[in-house]
Amino acid sequence: MLIQEHRPTSACHIDHYQAGQIEIDGHTYCQAVLLDGSGSVQTVNLPSAAELQAADLARAAASRPEVILIGTGERQQFLHPRIAAAASGVGVECMPTAAAVRTYLLLQNEGRRVWAWLWL
Repeated sequence: MLIQEHRPTSACHIDHYQAGQIEIDGHTYCQAVLLDGSGSVQTVNLPSAAELQAADLARAAASRPEVILIGTGERQQFLHPRIAAAASGVGVECMPTAAAVRTYLLLQNEGRRVWAWLWL
């Protein structure tokens, strides 16, 4: 049986994560990032996940991902239910960033459509 890693070409690959730093496709970021499922990485100028607005999640949901991951840094935080509800029909999961990175990679390797906001 042939076993090999599957890396979708249309998505970003997280090479390494540690508190305060994430490496994506060979580039190191020291601030929060958004992985939007199209293969682009955008830096996020919000101090924490609590600053996300309903419009942010609605925009993400419009691209029809299967799940939106929110990596909240070292400690888990939750979004206000009204904000999470803006992603109507799309699962929104909040978790510490280390767990969000692992979940993102797992879903990505399954070929699933996933967005991720990751606070370091």
